[in-house]
Amino acid sequence: MKVAVLGGFGLMAEAALHDLAADRRVTHIFAADTNLARAKVVLSRIPNAKKIRAIKIDLTKTAAAARALKGTDSVLNASWYEFNLKAMDLSLALKAHYADLGGLYHMTLKQLKRDAEFRRANLLGALGCGSTPGITNMMVARMSAPFEAIETVGIYDASHDPSLSEDSFLPPFSIRTMLAEYEAPAPILLKGRMVDVAAHSQPEPLEFKEPIGRVTAGTVIHSETATLPDYLKDKKVKNLFFKIVYPESVKRQLGMLVGMGLSKDKPVRVNGYEVSPRHFVTALAQQSAVTASAQAFTKPADYEVLRVRITGTRHKKPLVKVWDCEIRPTKLLSAGAIGVGFTGSIVSVMLGHRKSQVGAGVGAPESVLDQDVFFRELKARKVFSIVETIAHPLAI
Repeated sequence: MKVAVLGGFGLMAEAALHDLAADRRVTHIFAADTNLARAKVVLSRIPNAKKIRAIKIDLTKTAAAARALKGTDSVLNASWYEFNLKAMDLSLALKAHYADLGGLYHMTLKQLKRDAEFRRANLLGALGCGSTPGITNMMVARMSAPFEAIETVGIYDASHDPSLSEDSFLPPFSIRTMLAEYEAPAPILLKGRMVDVAAHSQPEPLEFKEPIGRVTAGTVIHSETATLPDYLKDKKVKNLFFKIVYPESVKRQLGMLVGMGLSKDKPVRVNGYEVSPRHFVTALAQQSAVTASAQAFTKPADYEVLRVRITGTRHKKPLVKVWDCEIRPTKLLSAGAIGVGFTGSIVSVMLGHRKSQVGAGVGAPESVLDQDVFFRELKARKVFSIVETIAHPLAI
């Protein structure tokens, strides 16, 4: 099968290219991007890179992009979430299945409205297929089965990266997503109703394995809360939220950018030119990624844990389940990139081979993907491990 990776030379897409190139079921890979500055370095690090063809495209020009990617069976959209609808247009034009890495809640709701289009085209569209959203959605789907009623679903993301410092700032994922998570109100399910709460509010102390240890997680906007409440409605779920642990250095750096107004889209006038602050910061982050790629390679040493905690009842008795998905780096790829990129790769191939719960249409992973196949594929990568653990908030 042929897979097209949009935003093909971003940090998350790089991991997807590694995984797709190693998959014998995939014969051709289009790495499509508006900027090919990282292409040479990225391809030099990928075994079986001969499968990959770098192509420059513009997602806003659907017809031209479709001609360039003709023959694609499955599209993995690793571009900015603002382009998700245009990427879906491209998938429809290609008559190819579609997966992306998330729509940051509001975009996901817009994308779900395209279900009828994909059904008519007999195509599958899976929304939010990275680590979180993605793995976490599938964890919730599998964990929720024994519950007759669910009180609360808590989804958490925590990581440790010794390479982060106060002296430099290379965003571990899209700077645009990070800025939105830092300041946008967070939609959550609270007592059976969707409400908005302040970003990084409702702090919750947690304990993870070292080197993460004792940390505090805060609520941020995320796509899981756009789809999981409906998926769990038959179990009368009352509360559902996503919380993330940001390293203090990253929070300070993001706080400085937001405080200076650099997260805003509205252009400001500089020496006779109008410039969007957010576009400017995005361009700087992209340049930093190119510069970092050209420097001496350092083996990644980060570690990430995705945690899902579900409380409720079974046979009218209290039931609590806690799963941790631990993600570790390889010699070439960070745990953060692997969690997102490998999962996107897995889903793209699953869609191409119709390993799904539904024949066609658009939905989140929990509603679209075959659970048994997904977790079997995840286990086969040997960098993911899911463990059931006893975890509780710290008394501090």
